Order: sequence, then C-alpha cells, then structure tokens
Amino acid sequence: SSGINAEWPLRPGETSREDMKTLFEGHGVSWVTFNKGDPEAYIRFEGSAQEALEKVRVDEKFILSGKESSPVVLDGTEEEEYWKKSAYEKAEFFNKKNRKRKFDGARGGRGRGRGGRGKRYRRD
Repeated sequence: SSGINAEWPLRPGETSREDMKTLFEGHGVSWVTFNKGDPEAYIRFEGSAQEALEKVRVDEKFILSGKESSPVVLDGTEEEEYWKKSAYEKAEFFNKKNRKRKFDGARGGRGRGRGGRGKRYRRD
C-alpha cells in the first residue's frame, strides 16, 4: 500500500510524539516512529498520507508545535527503504528483548515447589 507514510523533518527538541498525535487526531494515524531528539519522524496513516496532510494544513503551511515544517509523503524507493528500516528495527528490538530474557535469572532445570520427593521423616 503506497502513499500511507510521511516523513516529517524536525530539529531536535522541536516537538513530541504527543504533539503529532494531537495534530493528526481523527485523521487516521496508525503509527508514529519518533524518539525525542530524532531529526525526523515517520507517520503511518490508515489511508492516504497526502489526504491527512492536506487536512492539517493551515494557510498553505504545516505547523507542528508552533514551528513551520515540510512533511514529505513517501512513495516508491523511499517507501521501500522505510519499510526495510522499520522491519530491521523491529527485529533488533525483539532480539534485544529476547537476549535480555535469556540471561535474566536462569530459570532452567527443576525448580522449588514442584513436588517430587515429598516430606522426609527422620527414622530413629
């Protein structure tokens, strides 16, 4: 599905994910890829990114957090690169999470409280 992603160039400290969600509220945002300090944000829409951008344009300008900006709808090669990068980052996130879990308090073998030998009584 082409034309559902937009790249929004930013200056560090210029905005927040919440500001983006507020701006596009009711315009079909399905995902925002942005961390504080990133030089750009990627916004995925349920439908056409161009249509959503047109709805939030004010006097032929795009204003986010009080600053004028120039978002770009991704298509063709740009959009393919976005999807590849997105898939890679998602895989890295889950790999990191799984690696951490493996070393997080080794839980293998027989644990306590699983029954087994029962209570032992001392014989005199």
